[in-house]
Amino acid sequence: MNKTVLNIINALIAGLAGAAIFFTAAYYSHWGGINSVQDRPTVTIPTAAAQVTQPASATTGATMGPEEVFQKYADSAVQIESTFDGAGGGFFHANNSAQGIGSGFVVSSDGYILTNGHVIVDTETGGSPIKASKVQVNFRNGKQAEASIVGYDLTSSDIAVIKVDPSGLDLLPAQLGDSETVKVGETVAAIGSPFGLYSSSITAGIVSAINRTVESPESGFVINNAIQTDAAINRGNSGGPLFNMRGEVIGLNEQIATTSGGSEGVGFAVPINTAKRVMQQIVEKGSVEYAWMGVVGQSLDADAARGENLSVTAGALLSDVQSGGPAEKAGLAKGDVIIKIDDKDIKTMEDVSSMLSNRKPGDKVKVTYVRGSDTKEVEIELGKRPERL
Repeated sequence: MNKTVLNIINALIAGLAGAAIFFTAAYYSHWGGINSVQDRPTVTIPTAAAQVTQPASATTGATMGPEEVFQKYADSAVQIESTFDGAGGGFFHANNSAQGIGSGFVVSSDGYILTNGHVIVDTETGGSPIKASKVQVNFRNGKQAEASIVGYDLTSSDIAVIKVDPSGLDLLPAQLGDSETVKVGETVAAIGSPFGLYSSSITAGIVSAINRTVESPESGFVINNAIQTDAAINRGNSGGPLFNMRGEVIGLNEQIATTSGGSEGVGFAVPINTAKRVMQQIVEKGSVEYAWMGVVGQSLDADAARGENLSVTAGALLSDVQSGGPAEKAGLAKGDVIIKIDDKDIKTMEDVSSMLSNRKPGDKVKVTYVRGSDTKEVEIELGKRPERL
């Protein structure tokens, strides 16, 4: 090999080595955009915390799954056996005999338990409701205790409070949540004793809807702001807790709407905020008083307004004003449309019911209503609502 060829080879090797050094330096120094951060896509991986829409409860911790909720809080739920002398079993009891089975849950360490009114009161006799002569509470740990009936409301809550002697029972009070924060689509779990055969049973689903209005058993009144869920609710689940995934009770499982009588329908729960208000009155006074206006009506929409030749398209259209009631005494009549109570606009009949739930007998309210083409205003002193219509 001559000297010229050796020089060419050495030059090539030197050039390649220099190029390698250049590109290595360029790669780490991002010269000319090589390996530039701008040339690589930014990937954001969502964290679990970012997907939590509700803040964790200070008392119950972060969100859980149904399994964890059951493991931690199932001992708060109880089975309730009610005995009725000469009766045929209650509205949602597990069988048609003198003994009814329902559910409930412990709310205090001194023995108070929440359940549905129709669990401990028979409403199917055709006459006056019959209170259970004996109420036995069965706990998940196998212990039993006889309970006294503190009080109940069969009208706009279907809530009852019973009490056991806490001695030796190792009670685990449930954490009560805030039903105002319930969101459609959030996961919930119902714990109870379906059919009276399967105590401490759990079903899970989601909140299907909120602010539903459902009929209270046999009273002629309605339960406002009910929580609708697709978690299976069967006979015997009545009065049991509906938990969110922070281990808080947001409602009492109350009834189902179904065409077959099975659980393939939709379930409804009494909101826990309603239960807390009612429970306070029952514990303090033994009964519940509701404000009463003495009107029956329907929500007005544009179609109904055209059919009735009304000058407004939203409000509460009165179909009946009860004789001797507060509204009649103030001058309201059938066909009037309530459009405002105090400073709150009334768009539906449910708005009227919701307003009344936050008032007490003797309160005075300013009612604005439309009659024909005239708008009028009147003051109504609310009365005490009767037990049944």
